[in-house]
Amino acid sequence: YPPGPRPSLIPLVGNLFDIPKTQQWKTFSDWGEQYGDLVMIQLMGKKICIINTYKAAQALLTVKSSIYSDRPAMPMVNELQSYARQRKLFDMGFSARNTSRYHGIINVSLEIFLHPPYTLVTYLPAGVRSPFEPSNGWLGYSIVEDDPFVRIAQQAQLAMVSAARPGAYLVDLFPVLKYIPEWLPGASFQKVAREGRELSKKLQTEPFAWAISQFRKGEAKPSFFKALMDSERRTEQDSEHDTDIRAVTAVMYATAADTIFSSVLTFILAMLHAPEAQKAAQDELDRVISHRLPGLDDRTQLPYLNALVKEALRWELVIPLGVPHRLMKDDASQLFVPQVYNGYVIPAGTTIIANQWGMAHDPGTYDQPYEFRPERFLGNHGLPDPASIAFGWGKRACPGRYLAEDALFLFAAMTLTCFTISPVGKGKEGIPPRQYSDGLVTHEL
Repeated sequence: YPPGPRPSLIPLVGNLFDIPKTQQWKTFSDWGEQYGDLVMIQLMGKKICIINTYKAAQALLTVKSSIYSDRPAMPMVNELQSYARQRKLFDMGFSARNTSRYHGIINVSLEIFLHPPYTLVTYLPAGVRSPFEPSNGWLGYSIVEDDPFVRIAQQAQLAMVSAARPGAYLVDLFPVLKYIPEWLPGASFQKVAREGRELSKKLQTEPFAWAISQFRKGEAKPSFFKALMDSERRTEQDSEHDTDIRAVTAVMYATAADTIFSSVLTFILAMLHAPEAQKAAQDELDRVISHRLPGLDDRTQLPYLNALVKEALRWELVIPLGVPHRLMKDDASQLFVPQVYNGYVIPAGTTIIANQWGMAHDPGTYDQPYEFRPERFLGNHGLPDPASIAFGWGKRACPGRYLAEDALFLFAAMTLTCFTISPVGKGKEGIPPRQYSDGLVTHEL
């Protein structure tokens, strides 16, 4: 097996006490420096393999995605909280070919966002996510201040993030515990799960009821929801299709807002830390485009801005640990790619976690990884595209990747055309430090 820290001598405990409660990705990176590309640990008798390099992740999770794309059993999030994942519908709505239908929505939202009095100065300090609330693209719904749908989505997301933390609940390590009633001592996870189910149900039913009403009246705006409703002939009795659409729009609504908004905050923080990069991008925009806002059609003419957006994705990944995978059958590495696995065998049933933060800050891949240097992605650089790290791997990669990339590029292009981002105070004292929250999706503090 791949090496790793020695597990506890206490039965079933394994490496539980070796894993910190916060920012586990930094500890995983330290282990990577000590043990190598692959690190094996144990939790309650379950094997977990941590991948710390892009090369190993590509070889396992992409090249061999057919055996590395299973989901680990996580009853707390997959069963007890009933979070449906209808991948086929996700791919239908957000493939590279289909995302162009949402470009108009993004453009209009950003233009409104950048026009006085709806400016960055007004919205971002207050944490208002419009136009980054996915209600625009998912449901064709325009949010209002203190929006009830937004409150439901944020509460549901917190419940999902809590449930998805590896090792957070014993029921994920011992699935039989899901049958224990809520009133028994030690079964508090059942109460958490019930509350999560209730939030999930509200998120699926209340915004969907509004959207289906608009659709039936012929007033639905272009959106992910409308595209799915139009995707096949339906009848009033087609309840299964409605259920699938309700589930996937709810999941996308709950997960996309924080991811995109956090990426926007990271971009702004990066501009404060690298004013020379901001100036170079603005100079390029001035040379290529004049007297109008940039659009996606200008993308090929803006190589430095493209490099800057890539570097912003790499500089601080908002999703530092990838979605867990599970190996479906034994992978004896010496039979396939010995230069990656070094002869190690990964047994069937092992949970695979990609340390995406570690990959993006691996000095063996990116020179001076903690520096913001967009020029590393100019020309024939031969470096991994940070988007291929940030959005996951193989068959479990983020289905909204292409739309997110388009939205981030447009935000960067329009913002740097209209604004110069500078600190409130003078000198470096006015620049916020690179401090991020903990969780599946991290936020600049």
